[in-house]
Amino acid sequence: MKLIRSPWKKIVLNRLILSFICILLPLYSLAIVIYNWGIQTLKTEISSSMTSQVSQYFAGLENEFSRILDLQLDVLTDNNLNALASIPESMNAIEKVQKILALQQRLNAIRNSSAYIKEVHAYIPSIQKDISALSVSDFNRKSYVEHMKMSGLDEVQVVNMQGSMYMVAAYPYVLPMSEREPIFIVAIELSLDNLQDALHTMRSVPEEGLIFSSPQFMLATSHETDLNETMVQQIGQGQVDDVAQVVRYDGQRYLSVSTASSFFGALLIKYVPESAVFQPLEKFRNWFLLFAAVSLAIIVIYSLYVYQYIHKPLALLVKAFRKIEIGDFSEPIRHESRDEFQYIYTRFNAMLDNLKSLIDQVYKQRIMTQKAELKQLQSQINPHFLYNSFFILNTMTRLGDYEQVERFANQLGEYFQFVTRNHSDEVPLGREVQHARVYAEIQGMRFANRVTVAFGELPENSGHVMVPRLILQPLIENAFGHGLEQKATGGRLDVRFEKTDHVIRLIVEDNGQQLDDEGLKSIQQKLEMPGEAETTGLINIHQRIRLKFGPDSGLTLSRNEWGGVKATITIQ
Repeated sequence: MKLIRSPWKKIVLNRLILSFICILLPLYSLAIVIYNWGIQTLKTEISSSMTSQVSQYFAGLENEFSRILDLQLDVLTDNNLNALASIPESMNAIEKVQKILALQQRLNAIRNSSAYIKEVHAYIPSIQKDISALSVSDFNRKSYVEHMKMSGLDEVQVVNMQGSMYMVAAYPYVLPMSEREPIFIVAIELSLDNLQDALHTMRSVPEEGLIFSSPQFMLATSHETDLNETMVQQIGQGQVDDVAQVVRYDGQRYLSVSTASSFFGALLIKYVPESAVFQPLEKFRNWFLLFAAVSLAIIVIYSLYVYQYIHKPLALLVKAFRKIEIGDFSEPIRHESRDEFQYIYTRFNAMLDNLKSLIDQVYKQRIMTQKAELKQLQSQINPHFLYNSFFILNTMTRLGDYEQVERFANQLGEYFQFVTRNHSDEVPLGREVQHARVYAEIQGMRFANRVTVAFGELPENSGHVMVPRLILQPLIENAFGHGLEQKATGGRLDVRFEKTDHVIRLIVEDNGQQLDDEGLKSIQQKLEMPGEAETTGLINIHQRIRLKFGPDSGLTLSRNEWGGVKATITIQ
């Protein structure tokens, strides 16, 4: 009978747990949606706030520097400056000094009008002087030329020269391709230190950072050069139209916003670590984690409850049915709670009692029949083998081969000692193999000049397996009687053993050719359907092995590569 291999497994338990999870899943999903919505809303609000702040900062700087630009352009019309630059020869030395001092007062007023102005210079080629708010020096032709090149830029009003920032205005305005030079240049040198201090004052929290970056220079509140360059690079490659971006640096995420100014030709970037941005959500996150933990605990408790009060009784019932499948009717099952399972268990135990009574009448009767068939097989084997053994002893005695007589007598005694002890129907596999080896040696002596016997060794850790008596020796006897007995020479018998995982195979092969393919196929069919054929020695062996080890075990016959028969006993 084919056993049923627990088709249900834990399907009922899994379905109950899955259904409960499906009930909680929408609530849990809603919590996740609310949490993510809160995070996204906060990120949007903070991004908007940062973007507004950056825009206001840059607008304030542009307004301040636009005011400075107006003062610079206004000084271009100063009478003293124009007189010194255009008609210096019409003035004596005293007049020149007076106009220079008056011009310095004007330049100093501009210098003091903003904290972002470091110095104001007026380059006048006609008098070969560089007049600043605080000093008068000789004319520097190199600086004059460099400032003249900077004065022709487009919208950008702030330029970088030799590591300093300038606002340059020339009079008259000279086209870039013109060879004419202006009569004077007014250059306002800006204070980088004060501009950087202004960046620090723009931070709302210490974790924030600001970067004022153009192709010529970079000012930043952070001294981490790599961080500043990463920010400028990633923001510069992306969109800068007041859109918040996430920048990754050194394993940390930064929320950053930026805005561009054509007046400065630069970007103003503001960034803050996301960990600092979402610090207010830490408490909300903790509550969410608590909610997730409580949900998980509820699922676990529910699963344990279902396992204890539903799955375990079902598992016990299934286990009891599986014991019945393998023929174990010894243990009734009990259930203490007064519920549906108690009724099922009570009816199961009643069925078990009925099955036990049927076993006494049917199953045990079948076992006794098998034992009777075994004893009948032994009674058929023993007389025939005994006759042949006496003939061999007689021959050895007449030939005077007393050494072989002694050996043969010992083997014969060991053989009959095994087959005549009927108190046990099962023996260790090692003992069964030893008995078959003795029988093969006896037959090898009988067919010494006609048959070569090769008998392998039993694999390790296999000899203790209990098997039915007389399952291997009859196969060897069958090989001699129906395959090798008629061969005058060149006979071959090979007995070997294989073991893989939990499977042991006992293989007997010969090169006898008396059994044709039709006969071999007929015997194999009888082995596969033993109920439809008479009980022979091979079928008896096959049935006893299956009865002991299950339907995956048994005896199979096939044609081997020598042209003879290969008999394989499989023990699962």
